[in-house]
Amino acid sequence: MEQGRKLGLSRTRLRAADLERPLYGVRRAIVAGPGEGGPDPRALLEARLQDQCSAAELVIPPRAFFSHLTAARLWPLPLPMPKQVEPVHVGVLPPEHPPRRAGVIGHHISDPAAHAVLRRGRWLIDPATLFCQLSTALRLNDLVAVGDALVLTPRFGDPADERPWLSLGELGERVDRFRGRGKTRAAQALALVRPGAESRPESLVRLAFVAGGLPEPELNVDVYSEQGVFLGRGDMLYRAYRLIVEYDGDQHRVDVGQFNRDIRRLDDFAAHGWRVVRITADAFFTDRAGCLARLEQALVARGWRR
Repeated sequence: MEQGRKLGLSRTRLRAADLERPLYGVRRAIVAGPGEGGPDPRALLEARLQDQCSAAELVIPPRAFFSHLTAARLWPLPLPMPKQVEPVHVGVLPPEHPPRRAGVIGHHISDPAAHAVLRRGRWLIDPATLFCQLSTALRLNDLVAVGDALVLTPRFGDPADERPWLSLGELGERVDRFRGRGKTRAAQALALVRPGAESRPESLVRLAFVAGGLPEPELNVDVYSEQGVFLGRGDMLYRAYRLIVEYDGDQHRVDVGQFNRDIRRLDDFAAHGWRVVRITADAFFTDRAGCLARLEQALVARGWRR
Protein backbone atom coordinates (compact mmCIF):
# COMPACT_ATOMS: atom_id res chain seq x y z
CA MET A 1 0.00 0.00 0.00
CA GLU A 2 2.92 2.32 0.65
CA GLN A 3 3.90 2.18 -3.02
CA GLY A 4 0.31 2.97 -3.98
CA ARG A 5 0.25 6.05 -1.78
CA LYS A 6 3.54 7.20 -3.29
CA LEU A 7 1.88 6.92 -6.70
CA GLY A 8 -0.86 9.25 -5.52
CA LEU A 9 -3.60 6.68 -4.82
CA SER A 10 -5.91 7.66 -1.99
CA ARG A 11 -6.84 5.41 0.94
CA THR A 12 -10.34 5.16 -0.50
CA ARG A 13 -8.98 3.94 -3.85
CA LEU A 14 -6.74 1.39 -2.15
CA ARG A 15 -9.77 0.00 -0.31
CA ALA A 16 -11.97 -0.18 -3.41
CA ALA A 17 -13.96 -3.32 -4.17
CA ASP A 18 -12.07 -4.03 -7.40
CA LEU A 19 -8.84 -4.65 -5.45
CA GLU A 20 -8.04 -7.77 -3.47
CA ARG A 21 -5.59 -8.29 -0.61
CA PRO A 22 -3.34 -11.31 -1.26
CA LEU A 23 -1.21 -10.32 1.76
CA TYR A 24 -1.46 -7.71 4.46
CA GLY A 25 -0.24 -4.40 3.03
CA VAL A 26 -0.54 -5.53 -0.62
CA ARG A 27 -3.31 -4.61 -3.08
CA ARG A 28 -3.87 -5.80 -6.63
CA ALA A 29 -6.61 -5.86 -9.24
CA ILE A 30 -9.02 -8.79 -8.98
CA VAL A 31 -8.56 -11.28 -11.81
CA ALA A 32 -11.62 -13.19 -12.96
CA GLY A 33 -11.52 -16.92 -12.30
CA PRO A 34 -11.54 -19.49 -15.11
CA GLY A 35 -14.77 -20.40 -16.82
CA GLU A 36 -15.91 -23.77 -18.07
CA GLY A 37 -13.01 -25.75 -19.53
CA GLY A 38 -10.50 -23.64 -17.58
CA PRO A 39 -7.24 -24.78 -16.02
CA ASP A 40 -7.06 -27.97 -13.96
CA PRO A 41 -6.68 -27.75 -10.17
CA ARG A 42 -2.88 -28.04 -10.28
CA ALA A 43 -2.66 -25.20 -12.81
CA LEU A 44 -4.86 -23.07 -10.56
CA LEU A 45 -2.69 -23.93 -7.58
CA GLU A 46 0.43 -22.93 -9.49
CA ALA A 47 -1.11 -19.62 -10.60
CA ARG A 48 -2.31 -18.79 -7.10
CA LEU A 49 1.10 -19.64 -5.61
CA GLN A 50 2.91 -17.44 -8.12
CA ASP A 51 0.56 -14.57 -7.28
CA GLN A 52 1.10 -15.04 -3.54
CA CYS A 53 4.88 -15.05 -3.98
CA SER A 54 4.88 -12.01 -6.25
CA ALA A 55 2.90 -10.17 -3.61
CA ALA A 56 5.23 -11.36 -0.85
CA GLU A 57 8.31 -10.16 -2.72
CA LEU A 58 6.96 -6.61 -2.44
CA VAL A 59 7.06 -6.65 1.37
CA ILE A 60 9.70 -9.16 2.56
CA PRO A 61 13.33 -8.18 3.33
CA PRO A 62 15.62 -7.81 0.28
CA ARG A 63 17.78 -10.85 1.15
CA ALA A 64 14.88 -13.10 2.14
CA PHE A 65 14.03 -16.25 0.17
CA PHE A 66 11.21 -18.76 -0.04
CA SER A 67 11.54 -21.91 2.07
CA HIS A 68 9.72 -25.01 3.32
CA LEU A 69 6.51 -25.98 1.44
CA THR A 70 6.50 -22.76 -0.59
CA ALA A 71 9.98 -23.44 -1.98
CA ALA A 72 9.06 -27.06 -2.67
CA ARG A 73 6.01 -26.07 -4.71
CA LEU A 74 7.95 -23.38 -6.58
CA TRP A 75 10.77 -25.79 -7.46
CA PRO A 76 8.49 -27.73 -8.30
CA LEU A 77 8.82 -30.96 -6.30
CA PRO A 78 6.11 -33.66 -6.17
CA LEU A 79 3.84 -32.96 -3.22
CA PRO A 80 0.28 -33.85 -2.23
CA MET A 81 -2.34 -31.30 -3.24
CA PRO A 82 -3.03 -28.87 -0.38
CA LYS A 83 -6.42 -29.09 1.32
CA GLN A 84 -6.55 -25.33 1.89
CA VAL A 85 -4.70 -22.15 0.96
CA GLU A 86 -1.20 -22.37 2.41
CA PRO A 87 0.70 -19.43 3.88
CA VAL A 88 3.89 -18.29 2.17
CA HIS A 89 7.04 -19.52 3.92
CA VAL A 90 9.93 -17.05 3.88
CA GLY A 91 13.39 -17.65 5.33
CA VAL A 92 16.21 -15.32 6.30
CA LEU A 93 19.78 -15.95 7.40
CA PRO A 94 21.48 -14.17 10.32
CA PRO A 95 21.53 -11.28 11.05
CA GLU A 96 18.28 -10.60 9.20
CA HIS A 97 14.96 -10.74 11.08
CA PRO A 98 12.14 -12.93 9.66
CA PRO A 99 9.07 -11.09 8.37
CA ARG A 100 5.95 -10.97 10.53
CA ARG A 101 2.69 -10.36 8.70
CA ALA A 102 -0.59 -12.10 7.95
CA GLY A 103 -0.28 -14.74 5.24
CA VAL A 104 3.49 -15.11 5.70
CA ILE A 105 5.37 -17.47 8.01
CA GLY A 106 8.88 -16.17 8.62
CA HIS A 107 11.76 -18.49 9.51
CA HIS A 108 15.10 -17.52 11.03
CA ILE A 109 17.45 -20.14 9.55
CA SER A 110 20.63 -20.48 11.58
CA ASP A 111 21.90 -23.71 9.95
CA PRO A 112 25.36 -22.76 8.61
CA ALA A 113 24.95 -25.07 5.60
CA ALA A 114 21.76 -23.37 4.42
CA HIS A 115 21.92 -20.92 1.53
CA ALA A 116 19.68 -19.42 -1.12
CA VAL A 117 19.71 -20.37 -4.81
CA LEU A 118 18.14 -18.54 -7.74
CA ARG A 119 15.63 -20.73 -9.54
CA ARG A 120 13.16 -19.62 -12.19
CA GLY A 121 13.62 -16.01 -11.19
CA ARG A 122 12.99 -16.48 -7.47
CA TRP A 123 15.33 -16.98 -4.53
CA LEU A 124 14.68 -20.34 -2.83
CA ILE A 125 16.36 -22.30 -0.06
CA ASP A 126 18.94 -24.77 -1.40
CA PRO A 127 17.54 -28.23 -2.26
CA ALA A 128 19.41 -30.25 0.37
CA THR A 129 18.28 -27.97 3.19
CA LEU A 130 14.77 -27.98 1.70
CA PHE A 131 14.63 -31.78 1.98
CA CYS A 132 15.54 -31.49 5.65
CA GLN A 133 12.95 -28.74 6.22
CA LEU A 134 10.20 -30.83 4.66
CA SER A 135 10.87 -33.65 7.12
CA THR A 136 8.64 -31.84 9.64
CA ALA A 137 5.83 -31.13 7.15
CA LEU A 138 5.46 -34.33 5.12
CA ARG A 139 4.66 -37.94 5.84
CA LEU A 140 7.54 -40.37 5.36
CA ASN A 141 6.47 -41.68 1.94
CA ASP A 142 5.85 -38.18 0.60
CA LEU A 143 9.30 -37.12 1.79
CA VAL A 144 10.83 -40.12 0.01
CA ALA A 145 9.06 -39.06 -3.20
CA VAL A 146 10.66 -35.62 -2.85
CA GLY A 147 14.07 -37.25 -2.37
CA ASP A 148 13.52 -39.46 -5.42
CA ALA A 149 12.79 -36.35 -7.50
CA LEU A 150 15.86 -34.51 -6.22
CA VAL A 151 18.26 -37.31 -7.21
CA LEU A 152 16.56 -38.23 -10.50
CA THR A 153 18.42 -38.04 -13.79
CA PRO A 154 15.58 -37.94 -16.35
CA ARG A 155 15.89 -39.94 -19.53
CA PHE A 156 15.21 -36.77 -21.51
CA GLY A 157 16.83 -33.85 -19.74
CA ASP A 158 16.17 -30.13 -20.05
CA PRO A 159 19.37 -28.21 -20.99
CA ALA A 160 18.00 -25.20 -19.11
CA ASP A 161 17.47 -27.20 -15.91
CA GLU A 162 20.40 -29.53 -15.30
CA ARG A 163 19.63 -32.62 -13.25
CA PRO A 164 19.96 -34.36 -10.90
CA TRP A 165 19.46 -31.41 -8.59
CA LEU A 166 21.44 -33.37 -6.00
CA SER A 167 23.35 -36.62 -6.04
CA LEU A 168 22.30 -39.26 -3.55
CA GLY A 169 25.70 -38.85 -1.89
CA GLU A 170 25.26 -35.09 -1.53
CA LEU A 171 21.83 -35.55 -0.03
CA GLY A 172 23.19 -38.14 2.37
CA GLU A 173 26.00 -35.84 3.52
CA ARG A 174 23.54 -33.01 4.15
CA VAL A 175 21.15 -35.16 6.15
CA ASP A 176 24.06 -36.50 8.18
CA ARG A 177 25.12 -32.93 9.11
CA PHE A 178 21.56 -31.76 9.76
CA ARG A 179 20.83 -31.16 13.44
CA GLY A 180 17.38 -29.59 13.31
CA ARG A 181 13.92 -30.85 14.15
CA GLY A 182 12.97 -33.70 11.82
CA LYS A 183 16.44 -35.26 11.70
CA THR A 184 15.10 -38.77 12.41
CA ARG A 185 12.48 -38.68 9.67
CA ALA A 186 14.95 -37.18 7.19
CA ALA A 187 17.34 -40.07 7.88
CA GLN A 188 14.53 -42.63 7.56
CA ALA A 189 13.46 -41.15 4.23
CA LEU A 190 17.01 -40.98 2.93
CA ALA A 191 17.41 -44.72 3.46
CA LEU A 192 14.44 -45.27 1.10
CA VAL A 193 15.37 -42.76 -1.62
CA ARG A 194 16.30 -44.36 -4.96
CA PRO A 195 17.45 -42.79 -8.23
CA GLY A 196 15.13 -43.73 -11.09
CA ALA A 197 11.57 -43.03 -9.95
CA GLU A 198 10.12 -40.62 -12.51
CA SER A 199 6.95 -39.57 -10.66
CA ARG A 200 5.46 -39.35 -7.19
CA PRO A 201 3.05 -42.26 -7.85
CA GLU A 202 5.96 -44.48 -8.95
CA SER A 203 7.70 -43.70 -5.66
CA LEU A 204 4.55 -44.48 -3.65
CA VAL A 205 3.95 -47.75 -5.54
CA ARG A 206 7.53 -48.91 -4.93
CA LEU A 207 7.28 -48.06 -1.23
CA ALA A 208 3.99 -49.97 -0.98
CA PHE A 209 5.67 -53.05 -2.46
CA VAL A 210 8.48 -52.90 0.10
CA ALA A 211 6.14 -52.21 3.02
CA GLY A 212 4.06 -55.22 1.93
CA GLY A 213 7.06 -57.51 2.17
CA LEU A 214 7.61 -57.84 -1.58
CA PRO A 215 11.08 -57.53 -3.12
CA GLU A 216 12.26 -54.11 -4.24
CA PRO A 217 12.22 -53.63 -8.02
CA GLU A 218 14.70 -51.90 -10.29
CA LEU A 219 13.33 -48.62 -11.61
CA ASN A 220 12.82 -47.54 -15.23
CA VAL A 221 15.14 -50.06 -16.80
CA ASP A 222 15.81 -50.55 -20.53
CA VAL A 223 14.79 -54.07 -21.55
CA TYR A 224 16.46 -55.90 -24.44
CA SER A 225 15.83 -59.18 -26.22
CA GLU A 226 18.39 -61.99 -26.08
CA GLN A 227 19.59 -60.72 -29.47
CA GLY A 228 20.21 -57.24 -28.05
CA VAL A 229 17.14 -55.60 -29.61
CA PHE A 230 15.67 -52.80 -27.49
CA LEU A 231 12.14 -53.71 -26.43
CA GLY A 232 11.27 -50.73 -24.25
CA ARG A 233 11.57 -49.43 -20.72
CA GLY A 234 10.00 -51.16 -17.78
CA ASP A 235 8.66 -48.93 -15.00
CA MET A 236 9.60 -51.46 -12.30
CA LEU A 237 11.50 -54.61 -13.11
CA TYR A 238 12.21 -57.90 -11.34
CA ARG A 239 15.03 -59.19 -13.48
CA ALA A 240 15.44 -62.55 -11.74
CA TYR A 241 11.76 -63.39 -12.33
CA ARG A 242 11.44 -61.79 -15.78
CA LEU A 243 8.55 -59.74 -14.47
CA ILE A 244 7.75 -56.09 -15.18
CA VAL A 245 5.32 -53.85 -13.30
CA GLU A 246 3.82 -51.01 -15.31
CA TYR A 247 2.20 -48.07 -13.52
CA ASP A 248 -0.46 -46.46 -15.72
CA GLY A 249 -1.43 -42.91 -14.77
CA ASP A 250 -4.30 -41.05 -16.42
CA GLN A 251 -2.14 -39.98 -19.37
CA HIS A 252 -1.90 -43.62 -20.46
CA ARG A 253 -5.70 -43.74 -20.67
CA VAL A 254 -6.55 -40.40 -22.28
CA ASP A 255 -3.59 -40.08 -24.68
CA VAL A 256 -4.40 -42.30 -27.67
CA GLY A 257 -0.83 -42.19 -28.98
CA GLN A 258 0.55 -43.19 -25.58
CA PHE A 259 -2.05 -45.95 -25.27
CA ASN A 260 -1.08 -47.46 -28.64
CA ARG A 261 2.64 -47.29 -27.85
CA ASP A 262 1.99 -49.03 -24.55
CA ILE A 263 0.17 -51.90 -26.29
CA ARG A 264 3.04 -52.47 -28.74
CA ARG A 265 5.67 -52.29 -26.01
CA LEU A 266 3.85 -54.68 -23.70
CA ASP A 267 3.25 -57.11 -26.55
CA ASP A 268 7.01 -57.07 -27.26
CA PHE A 269 7.78 -57.78 -23.62
CA ALA A 270 5.39 -60.74 -23.57
CA ALA A 271 6.74 -62.12 -26.84
CA HIS A 272 10.21 -62.30 -25.29
CA GLY A 273 9.18 -64.08 -22.11
CA TRP A 274 8.47 -61.16 -19.76
CA ARG A 275 5.31 -61.18 -17.69
CA VAL A 276 3.74 -57.76 -17.20
CA VAL A 277 1.58 -56.69 -14.25
CA ARG A 278 -0.26 -53.45 -14.90
CA ILE A 279 -1.30 -51.22 -12.00
CA THR A 280 -3.54 -48.27 -12.76
CA ALA A 281 -3.68 -45.11 -10.68
CA ASP A 282 -7.32 -45.75 -9.79
CA ALA A 283 -6.63 -49.32 -8.67
CA PHE A 284 -3.61 -48.39 -6.56
CA PHE A 285 -5.26 -45.53 -4.71
CA THR A 286 -8.58 -47.36 -4.13
CA ASP A 287 -7.51 -51.02 -3.72
CA ARG A 288 -3.85 -51.09 -2.73
CA ALA A 289 -4.15 -54.49 -1.05
CA GLY A 290 -5.60 -55.97 -4.23
CA CYS A 291 -2.71 -54.59 -6.31
CA LEU A 292 -0.15 -56.08 -3.93
CA ALA A 293 -1.94 -59.44 -3.98
CA ARG A 294 -1.87 -59.54 -7.79
CA LEU A 295 1.84 -58.73 -7.85
CA GLU A 296 2.61 -61.34 -5.19
CA GLN A 297 0.73 -63.99 -7.15
CA ALA A 298 2.70 -63.12 -10.28
CA LEU A 299 6.02 -63.24 -8.42
CA VAL A 300 5.20 -66.59 -6.82
CA ALA A 301 4.23 -67.98 -10.23
CA ARG A 302 7.68 -66.92 -11.43
CA GLY A 303 9.48 -68.65 -8.57
CA TRP A 304 9.69 -66.05 -5.80
CA ARG A 305 9.17 -67.17 -2.21
CA ARG A 306 8.82 -65.11 0.95
